[in-house]
Amino acid sequence: MNALNPSWKARTAALIASGLLAGLAAGCSGGGPTPSSPSSPPQGGDGEGTAAEEPVVLEWLAYDSYGQPDPSSPIVKLVEEKFNAKFNFWFIDANKWDDTLNVKLASGEMPDALKIRSRNNIANYASQGILEPLDMDLLREHMPTYMDYLDTSYPQLWDAVKYDGEVYAIPVTNKRGAYPTVVVWRQDWLNNVGITKVPETIEEFEEALYKFRNEDPDQNGARDTYGMSDFAIPMILGAYGFPPIDDVSAAAKSSPDRALLFTKKDGRLEFAAIQPEMKEALALLQRWYQEGLIDPEFITSENTTGYWANSQAFFNGRIGLTGKSQPVHWRNEMNPDTPDDRGGTVFEEFSKSAPDAEIVFGTPPVGPNGLSGTPQWDIYNGAIAITAEALKDPRKVETILSMMEEAASDYEYNMTLQFGIKGEDWDEVDGKFVSLRPSESNAEAAKYGRYVLHAQVQMDEFQERREPFTFYFAEKTAGFDGYTKLIVPSLDIFNRHATTLGKLTIETYFKIITGEVSIDAFDDYVEQFRSMGGDEVLEAMNEAYQRDMGGN
Repeated sequence: MNALNPSWKARTAALIASGLLAGLAAGCSGGGPTPSSPSSPPQGGDGEGTAAEEPVVLEWLAYDSYGQPDPSSPIVKLVEEKFNAKFNFWFIDANKWDDTLNVKLASGEMPDALKIRSRNNIANYASQGILEPLDMDLLREHMPTYMDYLDTSYPQLWDAVKYDGEVYAIPVTNKRGAYPTVVVWRQDWLNNVGITKVPETIEEFEEALYKFRNEDPDQNGARDTYGMSDFAIPMILGAYGFPPIDDVSAAAKSSPDRALLFTKKDGRLEFAAIQPEMKEALALLQRWYQEGLIDPEFITSENTTGYWANSQAFFNGRIGLTGKSQPVHWRNEMNPDTPDDRGGTVFEEFSKSAPDAEIVFGTPPVGPNGLSGTPQWDIYNGAIAITAEALKDPRKVETILSMMEEAASDYEYNMTLQFGIKGEDWDEVDGKFVSLRPSESNAEAAKYGRYVLHAQVQMDEFQERREPFTFYFAEKTAGFDGYTKLIVPSLDIFNRHATTLGKLTIETYFKIITGEVSIDAFDDYVEQFRSMGGDEVLEAMNEAYQRDMGGN
């Protein structure tokens, strides 16, 4: 169905009229989540249970907890009535997700619905008994629309949620991930140093970065500019082979496994970081650093505060090349159907900091062997797990699955969960989505209940209908191929070694780039990496890859 059914619309109006949409200032009660007891299976969707039937209580962490949801939010109230449910919202600081959540899980606390932010956690949670294999027949019974979408459009994503050959979570998608991350230049800087063509080869990149450092691109009379910082490092590595690090700052600060991406050679999985072509790439970056082309503060990142995709170094005129984010973030073409459109979120912030500056989209540098590309997020956007605790209660399981199915089946309902009440927070005018709600932070959106209860369900069709201009712009901008992460088995042995091997990798890469050690240290690093568990992981990974995924 493509519209909210009459009974749903009637209940929405009734809720508004009854004042249940008020009280947005009320916060969630303090303390940890309250366990719920098993309950009888639901008698039907849309809140059709008997008056005596108690709501099913769900411990909810199937969202990005950028803020604490308000239990009196109109969105929350609508979903609670629709499914005769009550939500206890877990709040886990998104910047300390794994550390904070692991403490709770280790103490015996467990949500019912859980977002899986890192695929590596599937093996961790399965081995700890937090997750158990899911019954695929049950999923197809209660989520026919969503299962058909996954099975037809993205069957490979089931491999991303397997452990020992069994499915432990439900994958979710984001079509925006189908595009490689961007290459963004300061067009005015290129003009000021006499470069008339956007750089394409690694040699042309070097020329531009050199001029940015030495020829006063901001024309302030001081030698206070650099070429690039950490956001551009993966695209430089990509000129030589599969970039082993897709996010330098994340790998250095919180997620060392982000430095352990896999590539495939001769049908076999290999760690990209220890491939010989990376030695050549690091030698180039070391020379660029010594010549001042790379901002010496790259280790602490060009993103110093706020939204992860923002580059304060680029915004403030310290560097002239950046990347890492999606075309939608840097959209500099205004949507004619959106009044007061200011462009993508990052471009809008950039324009506030440098209102007279100009940008231009480029392509990643072509290396000596013709290779080129930036990291690409992929359609896979994480997963939603129903925990072992919830699996004990059929009503909880059916409610969670029914929520996901409704979000996959009904466009207006999905938009309500993401954007608020139709006619108040958003609307469709001449078939086009229009936001009526003022711009707000991620924390404010979460408090209002936005993006909290759709269980991350994004359907390609819904995204294209809601934001056609976004995909038009992405198609126009992304005129090159990206490096997509390989889907590999989730293994305990990888998790046991990931922190050590990831830290070794990022620390060695930093030391080589900054010249603290010579480029020959790469060979010692490779030998140490293999002896510290790298070879053991690769052997197990390839065995599981062939067994569980057919080596595809």
